Amino acid sequence: MSNEQLFFGLCQILRKFPKETDRVLCHFCFKPKKVIAEALAVERAKKSQVLVSGVILLKTALDALPLLSKVLKDVKSSLLSNIYKSVCENEKYDLIKKRIGEVIDEDVLHARVPFVACTQQCFAVKAGIDGLLDISRRSFCETSEAIHNLANTYREDFKLPNLKLIFKNRQGFHFVIPQKNIQGKLPSKFIQVVKHGNNIHCSTLELASLNARNKSAAAECYTRTEVCLEELMDNIRENVSVLTLLAEVLCLLDMIVNSFAHMISTKPVDRYTRPEFTENGPLAIDSGRHPILESIHNDFVANNIFLSEASNMVIVMGPNMSGKSTYLQQLCLIVILAQVGCYVPARFSTLRVVDRMFTRMGAVDNLESNSSTFTTEMKETAFIMQNVSRRSLIVMDELGRATSSTDGFAMAWSCCEHLLSLKAYTIFASHMENISELATIYPNVKILHFLVDLKNNHLDFKFQLKEGTTRIPHYGLLLAEVAGLPSSVIETARAITTRIAEKEEKRMEVNCIQHYSIQRIYHAAQRLLCLKYCNQDEDTIRQALLNLKESCTNH
Repeated sequence: MSNEQLFFGLCQILRKFPKETDRVLCHFCFKPKKVIAEALAVERAKKSQVLVSGVILLKTALDALPLLSKVLKDVKSSLLSNIYKSVCENEKYDLIKKRIGEVIDEDVLHARVPFVACTQQCFAVKAGIDGLLDISRRSFCETSEAIHNLANTYREDFKLPNLKLIFKNRQGFHFVIPQKNIQGKLPSKFIQVVKHGNNIHCSTLELASLNARNKSAAAECYTRTEVCLEELMDNIRENVSVLTLLAEVLCLLDMIVNSFAHMISTKPVDRYTRPEFTENGPLAIDSGRHPILESIHNDFVANNIFLSEASNMVIVMGPNMSGKSTYLQQLCLIVILAQVGCYVPARFSTLRVVDRMFTRMGAVDNLESNSSTFTTEMKETAFIMQNVSRRSLIVMDELGRATSSTDGFAMAWSCCEHLLSLKAYTIFASHMENISELATIYPNVKILHFLVDLKNNHLDFKFQLKEGTTRIPHYGLLLAEVAGLPSSVIETARAITTRIAEKEEKRMEVNCIQHYSIQRIYHAAQRLLCLKYCNQDEDTIRQALLNLKESCTNH
């Protein structure tokens, strides 16, 4: 980003490499059965075509390698310098290129236009190497020329100057005629008439016959070309490791330049920032955003997160559609982007490197394994519990909602207590209001909620995260009422949930009073841990310590 010449140079050079470079390597990794006379059938033509296309694509990539070498020659970055030494200075690429040049015509290049690609594949091998191949090429050229002459004849005979000849890999050649150019009814000579938008797609018996001959000639070219390439393919397979390295390098450069650097350069300043990392410090994100949704919604609401060793679990509350699942996915994507080396969509971020990221989201069953929604949920949770470490990041959405309310709540509570004992960073989203009682017992649990306003019995979602618990009275009943349930049913449900809520509030008040002194001491320790890992100057830390002392004394 600080070297514009390097950035734009790499952007231009990467366009020279075919996008499918990494995908075609499988053609060189495995050796197929030797091509014999009995195998030279039309059924084999498709495989032969793919093989020939792979060799042409490899040639195009190796032809572009000197240009990449020129751009990376004087780079100072250790990453790019290693790429230059391992790829651009590797003599094996020149040997492969030289060997390909002995068999493949130097003018042949990878093409995307179907008929151009087909022609390139038929004429890939140099003339004079195989007599049967030269005969097949002559037949291919003759039928191709006859098809184009036929199109010219139809334009004149039927007065259709705008008739176009189109080629597609599956259909072969066919005609496309603008509907406005057809006066009355299309002549009976044209068959297989199909309307596409403002155009008519069709064929004729003569074209169908020439198409079959052209396809047969092309198939013969592909299979004869594969015979000619057998020795070359064996030579390439001996050096397949350097081709794998080339594919990995191109993918890495594409990610750094065309994904990360391009994305950051097109965003306003401070929209994407460089993340900081600590060994055992907090996971703190200021004004984090979802990297995909923010490009779709201009009014995307940013939110924060703070997790540390002293506050290692966050429970996110809120009604349906308030933004909980989006928030969890957003945090996962930001951590992934940071750890693969990209700037992140946030005003500021500091992270502890995580060894694994465990997620349990969604509610689906699995018919293949005869697993209900709850069984699938428990299997995923069991995997997390068996493999989690204290340096993992756990993101769980609505655990326990797929079974009875008592069992689901008990399972969610138990899982939270287990994760709290591991000191792993955990974000837990739930509808269960009772789960917020964890914060009254365990000081390392923080409760957050998404702000929702209730106006005229309608929920106004703000998608803004706030600290503490909040109570949106009967939001589930409001949605049920909108769905059309009878009013008597709604009123009865409202009376029942009010009595349950009153008992829960009294129990939480008792817990708060009982554990208040422990909470104060723990929060002071949490502030001290954060100051331990911060990178502020000495005067700022001293002032923060004085403020902490004052707040503890006042309380």
